[in-house]
Amino acid sequence: MKLSRRSFIGTAAATAVATRLDATSTPCWTVDGIQLPKWAVEAIRSGVARYMAWRGDDETVAFPLITDIHSHAPGLKTDPVDWNDTKSHVLLQRAIAQAADADFLANLGDMDFDVNILGAAPEWKDVQPVIDGFVKVYEKESKPVLFCLGNHDHARGRYTSSQFGDTFNRGITQKNGHKTVLSECGSWGYYDIPAKKFRAIFLNTSDEGYGGFSRGQLQFLADAFASAPAGWHAIVLQHIQTPGLMGHWRRFLGDAPLKREGIFMQIVDDFAHRRGGLVQGFHNPPITGEYDKIKWDFSGAKASFAGAFFGHTHLEAHMEIDGVNWVTRPGYGTVPADCPAMGARDPKRELAFKRTQDMMIDLVAIKPAKGLVHVFRFGCGGPASELEYTYCKNA
Repeated sequence: MKLSRRSFIGTAAATAVATRLDATSTPCWTVDGIQLPKWAVEAIRSGVARYMAWRGDDETVAFPLITDIHSHAPGLKTDPVDWNDTKSHVLLQRAIAQAADADFLANLGDMDFDVNILGAAPEWKDVQPVIDGFVKVYEKESKPVLFCLGNHDHARGRYTSSQFGDTFNRGITQKNGHKTVLSECGSWGYYDIPAKKFRAIFLNTSDEGYGGFSRGQLQFLADAFASAPAGWHAIVLQHIQTPGLMGHWRRFLGDAPLKREGIFMQIVDDFAHRRGGLVQGFHNPPITGEYDKIKWDFSGAKASFAGAFFGHTHLEAHMEIDGVNWVTRPGYGTVPADCPAMGARDPKRELAFKRTQDMMIDLVAIKPAKGLVHVFRFGCGGPASELEYTYCKNA
């Protein structure tokens, strides 16, 4: 979906994964000693084959993306494995990362520490085992994992951004030896791949309440953009989508705007177009009063913006607004059988969906030299759910 600005309103790898996929063989494939089912191996082989054919000899940045798996189970049952527990998707995500030789993994949030989501606020004793269960399925991963905090990951206020950052971005990614630049709380930051001139920025969209950015986080984002070296390419990863009207699994057009959503979008738009000042009329109504507290000037920037990727909506959608790409991808968590908005799709509503026979994981692949992005679907929806777009390379 394309909109102009004017029309827009408002532990080594070998031990973690025992066998690499082969184009001809049918391996007995395991992750952390857990054997993957045949249906998963077949889906991974098919997806990796499409990715390899598309990649060819081009230098590519790739990462498997998982979001909104909403598992309330205290831990993954493994004897035998409970493939109905969506936490098992982490094992499949890690398998894809190894098979595709990905650069990192991304979790866009809503692992879900609310526990009793429709009942009373959970006791902490109910929350900690769920958190520990996610740590266990990620802690042996040899590649970097970038974790975004979702609106259901605050455990109704019992789990702070700092605790999330310490548990996941510090307690897993940095503990395993991967260098990330993190905020003080650790729930937002960025990861650089110098050899490929690439920066992945990951944010916390519940930094202020249910949904919103603090001024400090937006200043971090502006500084991360401004400090990207010449010739580099950057992306943004976060949970709640912007713009809010990209859709939602409920029966309405979209979420209420995030706090300071307009400022966030202005920062991204200015970086993508290398602007040094504000553009009047972009917002309706115009935003006033807070710009002077967040400083940015991208007029001298020499990096490119490859896109922003979100979860939260449980839908597939792509919007291009004046050359800036905004992408939502669906999660495996349960959604009601209502209709998606604005042409977005949820393959789970369109196909026979068997929890123990299906997966829903995307591999985002970027060719910086060509300004080309392709999102590969592993499992439910298949190639029909894939997305490709180009972006402006500011070489």
